[in-house]
Amino acid sequence: MRLLALFALVSCVLGSSAQNLPALDEHHLLLDGSLTDAEAQPFVFNDLREAVRHFKDTTTLYVRPWVYWVDNPDVPEVVRGQNGREPFGMVIHGKKLTLIGLGERPQDVVLASQRGQMQGAVGNFTMLDMHVDELTVENMTLGNFCNVDLDYPLRPELSRKRRSDAITQAHVGYVHGKNLTARKVRFISRLNLNPLNGARESLYDSCHFECTDDALNGGHAVYRRCDFDLYGAKPLWSTFGSGPLFYDCDFYVKTNNRETYFCKQGGPVTVVSCRYYAPEDSYVGWTAYPQRWLRCYQQDFTLNGKPYIIGNRQQGNTIVLPHIEPAAIPFLPISHHEASLRSPASLTLTTDSTASWTVEPGFEPFVKTDKKQPGTATFQMTNDTDEQADFCIIAKTADGREAACQVVLQPSLLAPPTFLRQPHITQRGDSLCLDYELNLEGRRDLSRIEWLRNGIVVSTSHDAPQRSYHLTEADTGRDLTAVIEPRSSRSDYGPVTTLSFDGSSLAAVQGDLQSPVSTFSTDFHDFPCYWQPEIIEGYWTVDGYKPADTKAYDWRFDRQKPMWEYGEGYNGAVGKGLLQAQRGARLMYTPVTRTYNNMSLTLQVDPTKTAGQGFGSATGQYMDVCLKFDTRTLTGYGLRIIRTVKHAKAVDFLLVEYKDGVVTPLTDPVSATCYRTGCTIRLDYTDGLLSAHVETQTPKPIDSVLPHEVDLKATVAPNTFGGIQIQHTGSCGESTTMLHHLRVDYSR
Repeated sequence: MRLLALFALVSCVLGSSAQNLPALDEHHLLLDGSLTDAEAQPFVFNDLREAVRHFKDTTTLYVRPWVYWVDNPDVPEVVRGQNGREPFGMVIHGKKLTLIGLGERPQDVVLASQRGQMQGAVGNFTMLDMHVDELTVENMTLGNFCNVDLDYPLRPELSRKRRSDAITQAHVGYVHGKNLTARKVRFISRLNLNPLNGARESLYDSCHFECTDDALNGGHAVYRRCDFDLYGAKPLWSTFGSGPLFYDCDFYVKTNNRETYFCKQGGPVTVVSCRYYAPEDSYVGWTAYPQRWLRCYQQDFTLNGKPYIIGNRQQGNTIVLPHIEPAAIPFLPISHHEASLRSPASLTLTTDSTASWTVEPGFEPFVKTDKKQPGTATFQMTNDTDEQADFCIIAKTADGREAACQVVLQPSLLAPPTFLRQPHITQRGDSLCLDYELNLEGRRDLSRIEWLRNGIVVSTSHDAPQRSYHLTEADTGRDLTAVIEPRSSRSDYGPVTTLSFDGSSLAAVQGDLQSPVSTFSTDFHDFPCYWQPEIIEGYWTVDGYKPADTKAYDWRFDRQKPMWEYGEGYNGAVGKGLLQAQRGARLMYTPVTRTYNNMSLTLQVDPTKTAGQGFGSATGQYMDVCLKFDTRTLTGYGLRIIRTVKHAKAVDFLLVEYKDGVVTPLTDPVSATCYRTGCTIRLDYTDGLLSAHVETQTPKPIDSVLPHEVDLKATVAPNTFGGIQIQHTGSCGESTTMLHHLRVDYSR
């Protein structure tokens, strides 16, 4: 009787008669969670895992209303991935798999899990890893309810509260195959939703998505008649190839974000007949930092009911077409999106269609079209100015599609400049100055200058020639060297010139250099980022280190590459500063040996993360800022700033003690929202009292009840150390912290 009732329900849902429904057999299975083990029979199952064990190369699984757990949420063990991959709830292999929910609504059939990064799993837990050539999913919910409540009105006893309020990486699934078709499917998670990403072609028809950032399928995917609840600002990580098409879709911003973007890393996107709902005065862009070559398409797009041009701050990125077919993505591939060339240069560009070619207005004198064929053109380029030319070459088809190549054309090279006045070193007060004059003929001086003490670089050029070097007590009696490689804005580097300065003469000229230093500071503009693992008085140790308390997390760094880099930031990191280049980046300063008493440290930073979470995930990712520190034994005191599973938009702060590299908390952790742009960290040790104060210029989030300022104190044993350490164990890229300014003060 149960099967007859089921067949009637299938007929209703699928719009077919019971006679047209295939009989259950080894290729057509039924899943019904309400059945007892005794009621189960051949081809009829009450457990999802048991049904999967009976899958063939071609299988259709009919699923009755129930909540089916892909991974048992009541198993307390923390799951881990294998072979460097994420941990998976279920891995499925086959050629053609169809999953059909038999409920009246997609909410009635739920395939669920409840694990995420550091919330029941180490790694970005993913419900399903589907190695299937053709996958079809209809009329059901696929949800990772790690950070979302599972409400199931049909049988409230099957409902379940979220594992944690703190948003973490919790995925739905991947598809390794040719085609995915999802109809009337609800995809539920938050961070990194991954709604069955990965097929060569994907169609989402009448589906619902709930997600934060880095969530949607950015491949060759068509979203038709779908709706999106956006709990973040950038639902797509990146797009590639032709990118996704959104047709007749609705987007609902569920936060107070007034700047939202389709993509975090950029790439082609097409939006047709879509409606976007966001707070008033919102800006909607394709990506936060669009490249000039980017071309995205829209037709009939509204923001809060009014016509709107997406990405209108850089309108060249947006192509408005009068008509776009529902399943035809208007993409024009081009052989190069970027070309960095030195004049004179030749560049051949190709597309897969006959196109007309134009040069961005104002840059026509730099370019001559040498040869044209259908879909191909060769350009000869010359730049005899003193500055680089940055412009686009644009291909356009008769139907309005565009592609662009962004060209950076450097001027033709001239010989390196020669010295009109030979370089020499002069001491001026507490600095050494390298004086010289080049025959620049009005061009910019881009010479590289490095200062070395006893053969180790202590100052280098980043943005401009570092013509001066600030002396410290560590320079007294040491060999000092300046190395200059002359260069202009139109040349390569010329021959190296090396000059020496006798450090023994410093005391006679500037006697107070022998006095104990009371302060030192840096804005890192001349900081040497080379790998320098030695611990030497008066030097920075610049290296990588994996602390013992990160043993549970598998990461490593490359000793052949720099751990730090000086440059521009993005997102929350404003301007230029010192950034971590690899996970485990460490800085230590070893002062001249003597007894150090009271000291303080002030560090100004910009975390790249803008929501206050500071680091990529809660996988032992922290930054320690230490003072009263012995760099040889890793002993001293500090402030730890760490991302935990407690909050998705805040970090924890606690005072710690280092003893021979082992870290022990000195205070309870305090969760706060102040690790944001314009953050100032102050550490102080005075007569056995260690204190920390952290604040930020960024206003407090209006939806947070956590403190926006941190004050911590602990009584500690005195020591005689005066070193400092900055240890970063977070992932890099968009999870770095930019160091802007450091000041250390010692009491005399």
